[in-house]
Amino acid sequence: MADETNSPRAPSTGIGASDIQDYLAIDGDEDVLKSLIEYAEEDARGSIDSSIDIEVYRKLPIFNQAVRTLVDFNYYNRGALSGQQIAYPKSYQYMLNKIRWKVGKING
Repeated sequence: MADETNSPRAPSTGIGASDIQDYLAIDGDEDVLKSLIEYAEEDARGSIDSSIDIEVYRKLPIFNQAVRTLVDFNYYNRGALSGQQIAYPKSYQYMLNKIRWKVGKING
């Protein structure tokens, strides 16, 4: 597996609303998407280590994919989430575990 921390494709600013529009193949409201991105980034960061600057995470392609995955989940389940117990996608949890390991290596 390639080292994702040094990937030439690794974005330094994370993902934006237009990235999510392309990823989900939608023309959704940018304000809603920006809000979901912010929530997903903070959820992932808080689940790993919130003392680490968000820019460290945004450099990891797997972090950006985890954000996309959670935005996708929350976008398509936003009405259902209020009245049900729906677990996060297993793929999201898997990515968070990989990020914990990578961030530990970077900061360790």
